Amino acid sequence: MEKRSKKTSKRTASGKFNPVKAKLESMNECFDQLRNGLPENQEAYINGDRITHSYVKSCFLMIIQRAVDINNVIIEFKGQTPHQQKHHSFLTLYQNSVIDKETLDFFTKALEYYESIINPYQELTPAELYNISRDLLAYGKVYTHQLGKYFSNFSRAS
Repeated sequence: MEKRSKKTSKRTASGKFNPVKAKLESMNECFDQLRNGLPENQEAYINGDRITHSYVKSCFLMIIQRAVDINNVIIEFKGQTPHQQKHHSFLTLYQNSVIDKETLDFFTKALEYYESIINPYQELTPAELYNISRDLLAYGKVYTHQLGKYFSNFSRAS
């Protein structure tokens, strides 16, 4: 119970809860988990056990879902209504100059892999999942950097 009190006091210490910051912190934890759970090379991953493969899939799914959640909070903050389809959240951020075209293109591709993972009849090869997960680590840094830049520019304009 005391642990919960500390968490609540952190949220109220600044006066207000920032949902984007909280989701980014959670997303960064997922990046750390993926970074630590993904073997250094593709061959080691392919030869890895089912637990390793499941772990990487789970991390990948959590990161993509958190990015969509963050996108939707930003879209709502801008007074717009988030779309039902996940790829529209990235497109809207691109149209609002929050992310660049390369980041949009990567996450559009990553969402195709996301759909393949959650649909049991569409199987990804271990090599495909390894490659897209490595790319997610790189593009995730770019994405979070672009969000940070957007919010710092937004803060200066306010």
